[in-house]
Amino acid sequence: MLVLEDLYLGDVRPSDRSFKRNSQYAKALDEVVKAGDALTDGLTEEQKELFEEYMTAQREVNVLTDCETFCLAFKLGAKIMLDVLTDGQMREI
Repeated sequence: MLVLEDLYLGDVRPSDRSFKRNSQYAKALDEVVKAGDALTDGLTEEQKELFEEYMTAQREVNVLTDCETFCLAFKLGAKIMLDVLTDGQMREI
């Protein structure tokens, strides 16, 4: 169970991601940063604080959504493996 040990020890972190500089993700992230900077440039300090609170809450929602999606996808992958390994005999799980 080396993969489970790695997961337990923190050597495997599904939430860690890397991306290439010219990838579609990098370009989209750059647009988010530019739009955020443009938005906050015209705000008062109080509005900036409120916006930061909003962004913090949104990040929390994203983390919870990502976690749930990961768990559902992992379960689906396990069901696919069971189906393949048992030649479809484990359909009731």
